[in-house]
Amino acid sequence: MNTAETAIIFILGTLTLLVFVFFLVLILIEYRKRQVRHITEKLELKHRYQNEVLQTQLEVQEQSFKYVSEELHDNIAQMLSLVKLKLYKTGSKATDETLKKDIDGSTTLVSTVLDDLRNLSHVLNGGLIARLSLKEGIEKELGYVQDVKDIKTSLSITGGAYEPDSERKLLLFRIVQEAINNALKHGKATSISINLAYREGMFTLTIKDDGIGFDTQLLQDSKGLGLQNMQLRAKMLGEMQVLSEAGNGTTIILNMATNEH
Repeated sequence: MNTAETAIIFILGTLTLLVFVFFLVLILIEYRKRQVRHITEKLELKHRYQNEVLQTQLEVQEQSFKYVSEELHDNIAQMLSLVKLKLYKTGSKATDETLKKDIDGSTTLVSTVLDDLRNLSHVLNGGLIARLSLKEGIEKELGYVQDVKDIKTSLSITGGAYEPDSERKLLLFRIVQEAINNALKHGKATSISINLAYREGMFTLTIKDDGIGFDTQLLQDSKGLGLQNMQLRAKMLGEMQVLSEAGNGTTIILNMATNEH
């Protein structure tokens, strides 16, 4: 075998090896693409499943709210109305001034309880919230809180307001409700301020209270139903931050991307 033949065999061998390596690389790249595609599909399925579970949980909660709202309005409120009417009739017939005064006081007390129940029935009813703007719904909730509790509340708007769709609006309203309830029940707050910030492509909800606060390091281990409900709803909207420390109140910030322009 002469030098030329050796060179040709060497070149052919080298080319064959290069072609083999080339096809091997192509196969590995395709295999990796399939792996990535498979992982992506699994993550998408998992994400869709989690969203469906979250949606189902929220629908169950809303159905429970609706049931309680209807029970308060149709049964308990109606019975209290009858009690109020009977007290009024009894008071109008009473001749003893002391007894009449006691009956009138009881009538006033029943009226107050009746108004509170009706207000509570309204804020639990998602159908009512759907008919109001987000601003009107929050104002109604803050008004109810002010009537029942001796605290200061405020609502401010930043930017040009636009209305989220009905599903997002209800989720936002429920987060506000839970935050207010936590601030009053656990935070012992005396002041609550809410800001709705609108800008192109983004909406930010900020809820701040002057309560006792808490250690956010314990947040992951929290079993509080109210906080869990807030986080559940926040996952359907965007990203939520809870900023707090003992003695310095709590601030909740929810950022939600929008399609508004």
